[in-house]
Amino acid sequence: MKEETKSPFRMYSQRGTDIISEGYHDTAVEIVEITSGEVSVQIGTDTLEAARGDFIYIPSGFVFRIISSEGESAVRSLVFDTSIIEENMENFDTEILYMFYVQSKNKISVFREGHPVYSALRECIGVAYDEYVSKDVCYKLPIRANIYLIMTALLRYYCGTRDELDRMIYHNVMRLRPVIEYISEHYAEKIYIESLSDMITVSPDYFTKMFKDSIGKTPIDYINALRINHALKLLLLTDTPINEISDAVGFSGPNYFHKIFKQYMITSPLAYRKTRTEH
Repeated sequence: MKEETKSPFRMYSQRGTDIISEGYHDTAVEIVEITSGEVSVQIGTDTLEAARGDFIYIPSGFVFRIISSEGESAVRSLVFDTSIIEENMENFDTEILYMFYVQSKNKISVFREGHPVYSALRECIGVAYDEYVSKDVCYKLPIRANIYLIMTALLRYYCGTRDELDRMIYHNVMRLRPVIEYISEHYAEKIYIESLSDMITVSPDYFTKMFKDSIGKTPIDYINALRINHALKLLLLTDTPINEISDAVGFSGPNYFHKIFKQYMITSPLAYRKTRTEH
């Protein structure tokens, strides 16, 4: 299990025939390159398939697992704390950074050859890894420089306003900000769609449509996925009993928690925890 790094950044490579990497980053993000084989990547409630040459961006706050699909697979990763980026953003850029955090967490995808940010990821990860391995004089400077280049490409991809649809989504995400922040703080409590829609003074039906069009999930799906992700963290990092986890993340009883967990993760909470003890 990869623990939260105390350094601004680090890199590692790993290979195996089963779970080849897993962990949770509280304030750091991770960019993974698949260097051989095929893998299944679980990030929170999302599961993606990736192969040699592909890249995955893992946002902070998500439990993740990278599992070899068949035979031996290998990855190499760049992990860095988001403070590296935040300390270099001007005041007027904080809105863009917020947009990026929302969109990158709700539109998780594989970056393959031909994707707009693929070339930047491939070149910058390669240079950063070579510098990290060689540890030549001032090797940290080019690594930082490549982190900035990577994040510039990702920010422009997730936050660009290339057409009218992009501009509408950007506007709506900003309008939904108090709702998203409220859900983040109160996910363990009962949350009503009517109360959320009142925050931005629209009808519940209009709110649900705007949320789905802008965030990519319905409000209920978004809330449940957030609760399951917090449950995954507790299952992975603690020995808290499952019925207590159910209460802690906002589900009305362990039976309902088990049902929703299995709906998102295709396995039970107990079976998920068992894989942790086996590895």
